[in-house]
Amino acid sequence: MSEMMTANMLVKIKEAPPYTTELETPVLLNSLARASPDKKTGSYTFKENQPTEVKPNLANVEAIEETLKVSGSTAGVGVDQGTFSTISYELV
Repeated sequence: MSEMMTANMLVKIKEAPPYTTELETPVLLNSLARASPDKKTGSYTFKENQPTEVKPNLANVEAIEETLKVSGSTAGVGVDQGTFSTISYELV
């Protein structure tokens, strides 16, 4: 923000995308791909090894299971939680 105020530059126009031509397809097709700051150029770039799987956080599922074990009853409980891998679906 302070650089924008002193240099009067609200927008920095880039000359090239933040990925190489070899990484274009993997970056654009990977919804988990994230750019990280590059100290050499002062810009953001994509690295070659991007994550391809989400590690599920099962903390909420475990907490609900423990609560239900203690109470002994599921009457009135309206919590639907689970992992997407347990859902069966067909691509049309």
